[in-house]
Amino acid sequence: MSTAAKPSIAVAIVDTDLHVLARQALLHSMRQMELQGLPFSQVLIYSDKPELWPGLPVIPVPTLRSIAEYNLLITRELAKHLSADHVLVIQYDGFVLNADQFSPHFLHYDYIGAPWPNYEVNEVGNGGFSWRSRRLVHAVAQLDYPDPTEAEDLYICRTMRETLERAGCRFAPKAIASHFSVEFPAVPYPTFGFHGIFHLPTVYREMPDFLLDHLSDRIVKTRSGFLLPGFQSVSPATAEKLQQRLAALNAVS
Repeated sequence: MSTAAKPSIAVAIVDTDLHVLARQALLHSMRQMELQGLPFSQVLIYSDKPELWPGLPVIPVPTLRSIAEYNLLITRELAKHLSADHVLVIQYDGFVLNADQFSPHFLHYDYIGAPWPNYEVNEVGNGGFSWRSRRLVHAVAQLDYPDPTEAEDLYICRTMRETLERAGCRFAPKAIASHFSVEFPAVPYPTFGFHGIFHLPTVYREMPDFLLDHLSDRIVKTRSGFLLPGFQSVSPATAEKLQQRLAALNAVS
């Protein structure tokens, strides 16, 4: 008697800015999944600096200069390379936290992302750490995307959701999405993954200086307000370093 083939899972990351943290996010996710006997069958890395990803396959891309360029890459290029049944899209600030929370229920859906708290319907989900089927990835690539400044996850999960559902794509319900990932607000139970820069100090609580040292000046200048409370909680010394770095950047700007 033959058994059905085990669904294959890929991982994809796009980063041309925070290379060290992006690589850390990928390696951590890979280790977590391997420990659960769920190794990724395909690794898709889109980067402008292949030399910063030693030992890993890289698809070279130009340095991204806008969110629109990221949106177009995710919605167009991913379909050209994805061969696995599903893909886990991760970012430097969104990756696997607790692989033991992986659920076979995820396999029943074409899209899963953390729920958005500011919507009452079509509230699933956040794309920074998201689960997508090959069917959805290819369906999205065929759609007209007239305004790529619209966030790709909003475009997929809200603007075009009904169109994708008519094409047979299934979006996870809120209960499944809440177990899959957390963005905002925080939850009192373990989730498979997370997304959101404000979570990073807690995620990196064992090495907060490593996190701070590899944040770009742009992130320090624009996102310190999201990072400071977390740093103050896990490492007051690192929080002080963040404030000093921000002051120095502001002094020369």
